[in-house]
Amino acid sequence: MQTQFKYRYLRYAIFAALCAGTTTSVYAQEQENPAENVAEKKDAGIEVINVTSQRRIQSIQEVPLAVTGLGADALEIRQVSNVLDLQSQVPNINIAANTGTSSGARIFLRGVGEDESRITADPAVGIYVDGIYIGRQVGALFDLVDLERIEVLRGPQGTLYGRNSNGGAVKLISKGPDLGDNYGTAKVTIGSHDRLDARLTGNLAISDSTGIRATVLTRSRDGFHTLNPNGDFAEFAGTNLGKQSTKAFKANLLHEFNQDWSMNIGIDHTDDDSDPSPGSTMVGRDGDNNIFTIEPINGTVCNANTPVAFLPMGCLTNHFAEVKTSGVTLNVLGTFGDYDVEFLSGYRTMEDDMLSRVGFVYKQQTDQDQFSQEITVSSNYTGNFNFVTGLYYFTEDAKMDTVFVAPFELGLKTDALAIFFQSDYKFSDYTLTTGVRYTTETKDLDALAVSSGLNKVESRDFNNTNFTVALNRKFTENLMGYVSYANGFKSGGWSPDCFSSTACFLPVDEETIDTLEFGLRSDWMDNRLRVNATYFLNEYNDLQIASTVPGVGFTRFNVDETKTSGLELEVIYAATKNLSFNIILGTLDAEYSSVTLAQAGGLTNSGSSPTCNGVVSIECALSLELKNAPDYKATLGVTHIADLDIGTIVSRIDATVEDDSWNLVANAPESAKTSVGTMVNARVSFEPNSSAYKVAIWVRNLADHTYSAASTANSYQQYAAAPLTWGVDLEYRF
Repeated sequence: MQTQFKYRYLRYAIFAALCAGTTTSVYAQEQENPAENVAEKKDAGIEVINVTSQRRIQSIQEVPLAVTGLGADALEIRQVSNVLDLQSQVPNINIAANTGTSSGARIFLRGVGEDESRITADPAVGIYVDGIYIGRQVGALFDLVDLERIEVLRGPQGTLYGRNSNGGAVKLISKGPDLGDNYGTAKVTIGSHDRLDARLTGNLAISDSTGIRATVLTRSRDGFHTLNPNGDFAEFAGTNLGKQSTKAFKANLLHEFNQDWSMNIGIDHTDDDSDPSPGSTMVGRDGDNNIFTIEPINGTVCNANTPVAFLPMGCLTNHFAEVKTSGVTLNVLGTFGDYDVEFLSGYRTMEDDMLSRVGFVYKQQTDQDQFSQEITVSSNYTGNFNFVTGLYYFTEDAKMDTVFVAPFELGLKTDALAIFFQSDYKFSDYTLTTGVRYTTETKDLDALAVSSGLNKVESRDFNNTNFTVALNRKFTENLMGYVSYANGFKSGGWSPDCFSSTACFLPVDEETIDTLEFGLRSDWMDNRLRVNATYFLNEYNDLQIASTVPGVGFTRFNVDETKTSGLELEVIYAATKNLSFNIILGTLDAEYSSVTLAQAGGLTNSGSSPTCNGVVSIECALSLELKNAPDYKATLGVTHIADLDIGTIVSRIDATVEDDSWNLVANAPESAKTSVGTMVNARVSFEPNSSAYKVAIWVRNLADHTYSAASTANSYQQYAAAPLTWGVDLEYRF
């Protein structure tokens, strides 16, 4: 089936490409320092965002893949201050905190992602910070501090990015030091729920060839939830839960040895003591019909004699989380004749200690470190052919102790090596892009179920070759079309649970994807109207899933075949110099297309899905909706600029509508339905003429809509999204 699918897609791609697409052919290294290379204006028209999604500087209108780019100004105006805030700014993306965590990134793109944050499962959407892949989901909901831009690449990024980027990639690119000036920025935010943020950024040009840029940040806010236990723990009623407390630091040193060679050293550290996302009983099953009250299910009484691991909903009184992440990056760029060379090294650590509730009381302690080294060589030929090639090495050591019903000890070591090559060849009005990446990966597991003594010590090898083929044509200067085929893989692993000898750290096979994509990139009306459209077809083989399998228990397993398809639309219209509109639309048709009876039992949670009537069947499993895969999501944004005699007022409003979806595999129980409805965010800023300060007021979730983005299969436990919040930003430049 998979081979037939590939050949069918390739035939479609070759045929359709005769009528489509082209790109530029000059490769360049990803550099984070020249801000002028990121965005420019075409007269009074639409801003042009340059991206490095193909490891060369290109206008986003010339890239033959689905990518959303947001520069620093857009991030500020659209209130994107955390990875979580991308939720309404990218087609077909679904982001939430991992269930019960404070900073775990649960990212789904085009209907597929990974919400298991324990170390035996890898992300399906890669997050890259200044080119460095982040190996774990915990700690990956980064605050977006002093960024130049964000790039979100949708679809498999197997050739150039490789590791565990089946669904796509999120790239965070920092602002680099400015060698030409000394300056700083101080920013303070005050707001609802006693919010207080402070940020200080400084840029120091030590010489004409050396500069330093550094930022310190602190964020604090009270929680949205109130603990209301009864019985023996009634004295804790009124405790505030869900507080935010984060401190972060980052710095970059740039040195230019000469006009051909430079070095950038970056360090960062984050200390996040924010509470884990607290779960509460769904409205209707609780006592006060308030999802922000953490209380027992009706009829349950808290008892001090209950073991902590089995305390029911509303009776756990000491939620906490501490997450510390640190990183060091070295990026050396140079030129040899017609070739650019890059040496990118990164070392990162992550530690966390957490007590929360995820269906049952859950505790984890993690100690993880990773090192990656990438060497790339890119050509700068003046002819029709150019390429980029390289080597990538990644190693990770992770240890995790958990208590989830019973205590477990997990140890994982990963070593991965890849070689890749991608080229562009231009002929006539067309450009043919081809790429290949070979990856070999070894994982070693050492796992123990402490109570039963059951253990597993196992080593597994994974080898995979990924391909990319794209043909594109530039019909006019402002109209480009393309068709592409790409595949990708996510390496296998193990279930992190061992509740019986039949479900003890079971192995999970690797997951693969084949994607066919058709795209149109266009600018109209003298660059006042931009219409970018993409249609995609995905076929996943052996999709990795976590659920309860009859006769086995809760575990991870593979699903034979899953298909998703959809349309993605990004429109910007500059009605006047001062008024602009943008539309972001994603539609999604996602289904399981082939499953076994055993897989059907896991998907339906032993037949508990609404249409199964308690009976496990393949037919019922095939009728399920994929979790975190709404049929549609759309955002309408409006920006108005008022130029006054005393200064400039910039107003922005975003309204997002999203179809209902399920956040659990079985589409049950009732608490697992996510009903977002319409979300509205707004912001107004004022900047006086020739002044060093700026003030802005903002509000999020203006209608104070209440919904749950995650849940568990028992206790009717839900994790509520933030209610209405507001704030004031004060910024001073010196």
